[in-house]
Amino acid sequence: MATMAVAALGCSCLLAASPCSGSAQGERWTLERTITIGHHDDPELGLTWVRDVIVVGERLFVMQHRERRLRIFSVAGDFQNFLGGRGEGPGEFREVNGIGVRDGLVWVSDRLRGRVQYFDPGGRYASSIRIRGHPTLPMGSVRVRTMLADGSMLVTIPRDVAELAASPDRPEHVIRFDAQGLLQDTVAVLVGRPDALRLGRTSQGGVRFTWLPESYRSLFAPSADGSGFVIVHREAALSAEPHAFRVIRFDARADTAWVRDIPYDPIPVSSEWRSGHLEERSDLSAPLLRVLEGAYRNLEFFPPVGDVRAGADGSTWLLVRTGTDTSEWEVLDAFGRSLARVEPSPRGRMVWAGTDSLWFVEEDELDVPYLVRYVIRRP
Repeated sequence: MATMAVAALGCSCLLAASPCSGSAQGERWTLERTITIGHHDDPELGLTWVRDVIVVGERLFVMQHRERRLRIFSVAGDFQNFLGGRGEGPGEFREVNGIGVRDGLVWVSDRLRGRVQYFDPGGRYASSIRIRGHPTLPMGSVRVRTMLADGSMLVTIPRDVAELAASPDRPEHVIRFDAQGLLQDTVAVLVGRPDALRLGRTSQGGVRFTWLPESYRSLFAPSADGSGFVIVHREAALSAEPHAFRVIRFDARADTAWVRDIPYDPIPVSSEWRSGHLEERSDLSAPLLRVLEGAYRNLEFFPPVGDVRAGADGSTWLLVRTGTDTSEWEVLDAFGRSLARVEPSPRGRMVWAGTDSLWFVEEDELDVPYLVRYVIRRP
């Protein structure tokens, strides 16, 4: 079935299970801010960059990539424990780059060590497995994105800056490894241009590059509990005529659960928007600003979707652009049908979507990160 799923990614709109005739006209949900976690200098509450979050029962596990560990809180916001830390032994990490839950245990991926470690809900080490990889893959190149119900892993192969700058349009494969850590097959392909641009080489031989906020790269969102994942293909619009982006939901076996093509009206990039964003980056060097100016000049229409989350209840959350500087979340149910529209956090990034609440990462004026829980209010 996996090969069928891959084939679905490259076809036109013929496989759309329930094509819609317009934007969702369902309920309008609102969000109520309830709990905030974080502090600017507390060693327990003070968060560094938050890469990912999972909720397991009444506990919140927060990935702290730069610290090589996780922070554990109650869902009420009380600090409980640290999980892991820098090191080579059981329960320690050289890098923390993936977390999830399977059979009641929390798993944490360490790409540089080539292993996945399991912990109980209290943060105590339980066991580990090696990612055996494949002779064609260099050591430490595999990033585990999710663990499926049967114990197999979906991984991607991160590209270094030089590779990304040299061939930004190269497809990225989502590969499945079996429960023993051996390469099995490709289940999906991410296509389109990412937001890294090549600037040329420095006098020391390095590659100078910049990051742009707009990208037509496919989006990938795994479910933390291994129940599936979502792919959003958002190819560039070439005119102001109605366009569509494709959403594909895969189940716990990496088979296609449903496919939906969602039409939208492309939103043009105005000269005022380009000028404003260039002014915001005025601290950059002149060569970098010229590259940014050229990139924005070639961006005719905004990508229709800025982010996607696979909800813990089987829902799919799409951050759909509604205007030059506005977006809102469109919520799809477990069958791909539109449920509601939700105003996003004005300054946050969603990191967890549950049945009744959402967790966002927000930053204050000093760029200090905070975790904020919003309760979903339905009509």
